[in-house]
Amino acid sequence: MAALAVLGALCGAAFTSKVANHFGYALPEEKGLPHQVQYNGRDYRDPTTCAGAQWCEDEKTPEQRARPYCTPRTGLGLSEGTGGSGLIKVDDVFTLFGSSHSLFTAGAVSPGETVTRVVVEASDDCYLTYDLVGGP
Repeated sequence: MAALAVLGALCGAAFTSKVANHFGYALPEEKGLPHQVQYNGRDYRDPTTCAGAQWCEDEKTPEQRARPYCTPRTGLGLSEGTGGSGLIKVDDVFTLFGSSHSLFTAGAVSPGETVTRVVVEASDDCYLTYDLVGGP
């Protein structure tokens, strides 16, 4: 019976924003994307999202609070520096008990190349940008 209680607690912990943010997966809720995702062995962060954790809201600057949660595709500025190739799907962000979120780069990326920004589709025409953590 104790093992069942421990298993239940571990399963419940998986639905907490703290665990989702730590492991970089999304929760099945609106604004459920984590503050950090991984691509090609590197970490990328977006300070405006954190799988619903309160600390994220508390740490936002007034400018960040005034911005919308996500950007429509037309607002991503893809015409600059991408050679007109737009978003290229390169991976997915796992969602606990939900559909995964597509992870994109702006244009094609050569094997082994480190990009400084990735884009994650939160929902239809709603995108979040994550910036590289550390140097290239």
